[in-house]
Amino acid sequence: MKRLLQIFTIFIVVIALASPVVAASSRKGKKVFKKSCKTCHSSKGEGGKLSPLAKTMAQWRLYFKNDQHSDKPEIWKGMSEKDQNNLLKFFLDFALDADQPETCG
Repeated sequence: MKRLLQIFTIFIVVIALASPVVAASSRKGKKVFKKSCKTCHSSKGEGGKLSPLAKTMAQWRLYFKNDQHSDKPEIWKGMSEKDQNNLLKFFLDFALDADQPETCG
């Protein structure tokens, strides 16, 4: 029985680590932001200045799940799922309520 519990625990850990956001990279997400988002989301851009500090982690999760850049959906649809997950990881890791909120670009 103890062996079965160990195998089950390992299985759960592997599944959790395989989750797209867990497997994503905030470093790569920052690169995606700079390449795909920063042009419009700067202080002089048409989308207005945007950074991870603009929302809490829960708000970013809802935005990525529901809104998906509804103002210009072609931006979102043109981005790979991997890039979307990396971008979300970047926003979550440096969100307003994160352990280490991003304070500079």
